[in-house]
Amino acid sequence: MKAYPMPLFVKLAVQDIRTAILWYENILQFKSVFELPNEEGEIMMAHLRGEKYQDIMLVQERNKEPKGKGVVLNLTVEQIEEYYERALSERAVIVEKPIKRPWNAYELLLADYDGYLITLSMRLDQEKGFEEIVKDVIG
Repeated sequence: MKAYPMPLFVKLAVQDIRTAILWYENILQFKSVFELPNEEGEIMMAHLRGEKYQDIMLVQERNKEPKGKGVVLNLTVEQIEEYYERALSERAVIVEKPIKRPWNAYELLLADYDGYLITLSMRLDQEKGFEEIVKDVIG
């Protein structure tokens, strides 16, 4: 994978990093860019990437405090139905089935193993501009 500066990325503390890596690989089709092991050879940090600039860093944290509270990741995708079918087949937590939104989006809301919410969003009308979308939403 090609390296590039990341102007912003998300770092998520996870309970079981191997499970988290597999979830992001199997459900969202992310790929591992880099995995950092500790002295015992266990992965303690993993850098994953979906499309360009869709970078996530997973960090192993043994703290039993609940995760995911207040964090929602939003990813732009091309085919919501493919993600939905994969989520169904992998028995992922589907918080909300694909739904058309007034802001020109078709969205699917998932939760990963640590409770982080992931909104997959696809533009409905590629020709609609920002002003027209705002007008549709506000009325």
